[in-house]
Amino acid sequence: MGNVFGKDLNSEEEDVEEEDVMEEDVEEEDVEEEDVEEEDVMEEDVEEEDVEEEDVVEEAVKRKATEDDQNPQEKCRRLDSIHNEMPSTSKDLESRNEPVAVLTQRSPKRKADDEPGETMKRTLGPSAMFKAKYQQLEGLGEGGFGFVFAGYRKADYLDVVIKHIPKDQLILYHEDNTGKLIPMEVAVMLKLAAVSERHSAHVGLLDWYELEEEVILVLERPMPAVDLLQYILAKGGCLEEKEAKIIMRQLVDAAIDLQEKHIFHRHIKVENLLVETRKNRLKVRVIDFGLSCFTEEGEKYETFYGTHIPPEWYSRRHYMAGPTTAYQIGAVLVDMLQNTHLRSDIFFLRKEINWRFSENCRNFIKACLCEDPDQRPTLEQLRDHRWMR
Repeated sequence: MGNVFGKDLNSEEEDVEEEDVMEEDVEEEDVEEEDVEEEDVMEEDVEEEDVEEEDVVEEAVKRKATEDDQNPQEKCRRLDSIHNEMPSTSKDLESRNEPVAVLTQRSPKRKADDEPGETMKRTLGPSAMFKAKYQQLEGLGEGGFGFVFAGYRKADYLDVVIKHIPKDQLILYHEDNTGKLIPMEVAVMLKLAAVSERHSAHVGLLDWYELEEEVILVLERPMPAVDLLQYILAKGGCLEEKEAKIIMRQLVDAAIDLQEKHIFHRHIKVENLLVETRKNRLKVRVIDFGLSCFTEEGEKYETFYGTHIPPEWYSRRHYMAGPTTAYQIGAVLVDMLQNTHLRSDIFFLRKEINWRFSENCRNFIKACLCEDPDQRPTLEQLRDHRWMR
């Protein structure tokens, strides 16, 4: 019995061990199958991703080829639709005291060797950038279109003039060929800076900033210098003809230079001319381009901006750049010699002028103030006038 039971028990133990082995094999096979399935899934995902990437690449290649096949006009039309079909012509606009969006300054692209401080500067707003670069000092005056202050550039203590122009007082804008609008004074002075030599007759624009409610211009400030009105008053209210001729020669040359650059100052008067007196040598500088504009030969204007109004505006209701500039130059000469600061063109129309000057000087003035603009000499003829020699 004992042997029998012993043999049976051993058999049962062997059967159990065999079953355990079989179960372990089955589990291992299940695990291996799961691993194989997971690998298959991963391979399928990779294959799908590869297919998707290939599809994207193929679509991109097709789209690029399609775009390359398009002609430039079709591309331009697509860009025009993005920019709401902005005008492509250059023209001057009057704001009627309703300023539109003004072109903001654009910072140059960041250079690879920029210092950390440069990055911080680009994060500043225009007001903070202006204050970081310039120090504003006492007021120099107030005009019809802004406020003028003395100041200096902090980096090198260069003397500057700082002009604040409220946006609601901006009258003229310039629209460039991209449809952007900037104040006319800025547009004119940017062109002068681009096409003029250093130390030209006009005062240069160094910087400009557009703020929410105003535009700030930073202009060079010749030192020592005063405006022509103050210079005349300091001389007793009038100048000698010889000294007036020196100033007039430079003024006519400056007017010719502006004419050649297709710029109409429109507001030539004694307050808008600086007399630089360094080294006892007079040098005339033209300032305040707030009413200036771009012009073409023969172009007519109907709305007058400025102080000395030419007679043709009353009789014909229009005026042109060349004859008007000659007329205003004559008015400046009278202001220098007549011992009175003219503010009404009735003096010219009635010819109530004390002709105490030389004959050549009188002829020069009469030519400038001729009531018929067609009979007025050109600026080149004024430069070659006998009195100017």
